[in-house]
Amino acid sequence: MPPLLRLPAVSVVVINFNGGALLTDCLERVRAQTHPASEIIVVDNRSTDGSPGTIRQRFPDVRLIESPQNIGYAGAANVAIRETTSPYLMLLNPDVLLTPTFLAELVRVAMERPEAGSFTGKLLRRSQGAGPPIIDSAGHEMFRNRWVVNRGEDQEDLGQYDRVEEVFGVCGAAPLYRRAMLEDVRVADQAFAESFFLYLEDVDLDWRARLRGWDAYYVPTAVAYHERGFKAGRRSRDGAILRHAVKNRYLMMLRNDSAADLLFDAWSVVPSEVLRALDFALWSPRSLRGYLGIWRLLRQTLSERRAIRQGMRTSRREMRRWLGGAPDRRQVAARLRWLFASRRAAWDSRVPEPQRQAPSPSIGS
Repeated sequence: MPPLLRLPAVSVVVINFNGGALLTDCLERVRAQTHPASEIIVVDNRSTDGSPGTIRQRFPDVRLIESPQNIGYAGAANVAIRETTSPYLMLLNPDVLLTPTFLAELVRVAMERPEAGSFTGKLLRRSQGAGPPIIDSAGHEMFRNRWVVNRGEDQEDLGQYDRVEEVFGVCGAAPLYRRAMLEDVRVADQAFAESFFLYLEDVDLDWRARLRGWDAYYVPTAVAYHERGFKAGRRSRDGAILRHAVKNRYLMMLRNDSAADLLFDAWSVVPSEVLRALDFALWSPRSLRGYLGIWRLLRQTLSERRAIRQGMRTSRREMRRWLGGAPDRRQVAARLRWLFASRRAAWDSRVPEPQRQAPSPSIGS
């Protein structure tokens, strides 16, 4: 009889902030994996909903690390990296429910592809009706205007993403990372850029890993369900949160992008940025404070850029392979819908209630 194959150890870390009942469901699904986690950890970002007490009471086998303050996804992910030693690390949002073989399927592909550092499964959302589930993410893809999207997002899952394939990067909701990659791409001793706090920290890591020569793979047989922000379809108007989305897009490009590529693609980048800025200005004016954040972090970011660019192992030509063409028309249409919704919301906030209920035809909807 051949010797049994020794499966690699995987640490599973849930990054929690007020996850509530979703967190308990998430942990139950982690416990039920056919490839058992070598350890399960929750890094709690100073939750106020009683989550830490629930973990202590219901999950005595789960190690709880409580942060004295909310350090964001990036800070908590770095805590997870420092506090674990296994060759693989899976990070989870508390609103993700894994199917039983999720971890096993990702590990199988990871063992077959030592050149890859990041792996993701098929993340789905349950259909509102009787139809097939809706795709949440089948990995990341990037366009020439530097918009980064989840492949297949909002499409019905009809088998169009049913093969193992290389992708630009992986969604931070349920990624599996090879520790060797995380150690290799660190800048200022951080795998995740803590200046980001949240939003696009996973894409920044995707980009740095690509620059260092690491691949990323999508594995469709690893299936999980993701509620995305706890309420799928709801768009936050919290300027204190959205300012990170404004800020981090530019920090990400400053850290990773080629100046020559950015100039070459300016025809696509500049109009997209104007559209994006208008959208944020109308939807959540306070989010524009993110531009001030760029200025405050500029010196630090340029220093990090030098370190990243000096450590490049991937040619410019190879990186351009991952900059697709123009965004899918649905992506542009979605941004335009957001812009018009932002315009309507801004108008509504200035008009008395009776006029909002019966708007003038000259204004439109």
